[in-house]
Amino acid sequence: MKNALRPLGAFFLILTCLAGLAAAQATSQAPAQDKPVDMKKLVAEIAGDFSFDFQGQVLLVQFTAQDDKLFGAPPGEAPEELHPVEGKPLCFDVTVSTNGDYYVLQFVRNDQGVIDRCVMTVQGFVIEGVKVAK
Repeated sequence: MKNALRPLGAFFLILTCLAGLAAAQATSQAPAQDKPVDMKKLVAEIAGDFSFDFQGQVLLVQFTAQDDKLFGAPPGEAPEELHPVEGKPLCFDVTVSTNGDYYVLQFVRNDQGVIDRCVMTVQGFVIEGVKVAK
């Protein structure tokens, strides 16, 4: 009986090794590259006014497109260039030149695929803004 089980055990051992090799090979392959983001189109889609409400105070931020780059600032202030965050197509960051504050801005699409919100993170605070309809 022992001799009859040996080939069966060897078969399962080989099968297990082959399955392990296949799994290792599948995980070692690089993930498929995403299609590059069309920054001109994205920046144009983001451009507009966003209203941020934080502790009862409303801050309006105007985002504008210039030379396929995104700029933003409250009305009346000098616009700052927002830099895309690598690997996050709807995420930008900026260090404000006047006070050195570092901002991360994550734009969000709604169910229809339209960018209508922005989540701003600054000094540990997270503030959500909504795009103002024109």
